[in-house]
Parts: sequence; C-alpha cells; structure tokens
Amino acid sequence: MTPGTTLGPIRIAKAAFFSTCHDSARDVLDGRERAFAAPAYGLLVGRARRFTSLVTQMHVEVCGALQPEAQGAPAVFATCHGEIQTCERLITDFRDTAMVSSARFALSVHNTASGMYSVATGSTAPTTTITGTNAIAAGWLEASLLALDADRPVLLSIADEPVPAVFCTPIEPVGFAAAFLVGAGGAGTGTVRNADGCAAELVVTACPGDPVPVIDPLKALARAADGCAPYGAGTAPVTVALGPIQPGAILELRIWPSPAEARA
Repeated sequence: MTPGTTLGPIRIAKAAFFSTCHDSARDVLDGRERAFAAPAYGLLVGRARRFTSLVTQMHVEVCGALQPEAQGAPAVFATCHGEIQTCERLITDFRDTAMVSSARFALSVHNTASGMYSVATGSTAPTTTITGTNAIAAGWLEASLLALDADRPVLLSIADEPVPAVFCTPIEPVGFAAAFLVGAGGAGTGTVRNADGCAAELVVTACPGDPVPVIDPLKALARAADGCAPYGAGTAPVTVALGPIQPGAILELRIWPSPAEARA
C-alpha cells in the first residue's frame, strides 16, 4: 500500500474499553487514574476461569461488553506481547523446580484468548490472532479488510498486560483492552451499515525517517474507543495513529462521530 491509500469506509457499530487503572477511555486521555482493579470477565465460568491470565481476562471482558451484537461474528484478536506473564511464570517455575504446570502451559499460547472466547460463547466463526510490535495496526487492518470483503460484522479485540520487569524495564503497571464491532460502511443494507455507530476509515500515512514514531498503545486504544462515543455530530474526524504498517508508513484510524453522509 502506498502512502495516501484509504481503506473504507467502515463503520464501528460498538466499542468497549477496559483498563486496570482507569475507569474509562476518557480518564486515560485526561490523566485520571484509580487503584488497580481486575476485570470481571463474566463470560468465563467454572473451570474455564482457572489459570486464566490477565490478558485473556481483559480480552474476554471487552468482548463480553459487545454481546449479543458480536455473537457469531468472525473475530480478530491482537496483542503486542501475548501471554507474557504466563511465559515468565513458566520460565520461573522451570528454573526453580525443573517442572511446569501442564494447565498453565496449555494456556501459554498467543491465541489462548480467542479459544476461550469461542468456547464461552459457543461461536464456530473463524478467528485470527495477531501478535508483534505493530499488532494494533495489523489487527485493525485485518478486521477492516475482513469486514469489507465479507460484508458482515467483525469483532476486533486488542489487549496487553504489563510486561514483567525481567523482560523489560521500566514499565507502566497498566493492563488494558478494547474491542470494536467493525463492519462495512456506506449506503446499502447491512447489519452494521444501518446500525448506530461511527463512520471511519483507515489511511496509510507516510512516515519517513528512522526510528519510526513510538505509539503509546494505551492512549491509542483509549482515543479510538473514546472517538466512538456519542458526543454529537461533528465534521472533523478523530485521528488515531495505530502504528507502523510497512517501512516508511504508519496506519491511521479516522473516526467521524456523525454519520458518513454528514461529513463535510
């Protein structure tokens, strides 16, 4: 994709946000914090809750907030670090005892959250899990392309837990997640296109030079979720830098709170 390439229009029918240290996406942007609070992740019950990591809990928390609209939709899960706390625990256990928990090992793979969500909701729809430093941008691109190609709603869930100090210091002790129900935009008859929500598009923007700009994942997700809030009509889009998408270019998300037809 060349700089200036636009993907869309898409429509964000619904969004959810969670942070262990913030009450809302707006609080993140305004710098208001609270004491650490764990997610409830109510979709998981009984034995399914055992050994569940914070990142999986947060994925399930925000995906649960989009039910029942997201029920049965194809899903894209994105995470920069995956099950990093479980990984650290397994390494520590093996170093100290030469043994690891088989149950914890089974939930250490990067697509644990997608599997737990599918089982909890009984969904047989396809899921994709994306990891890596540009997982936020790649997740948005994957979900949007899928929504436009299939002309049906797609669930996008993005989450990351704090990286243990042994891997990366210093770190900010905040876990965060956001989920979006993404569909094709524009005129026509479609489940998402005629629903309430925000018109949006993805834009490839040139970013020459090295190093590439550092994107704060917490603030990027908070801005995206907050940009979908029904604050009233407006003509200027909320622009969110999602991160590098290819050499020399980043991916931006542009959100209009008003319907696409009302854009100036």
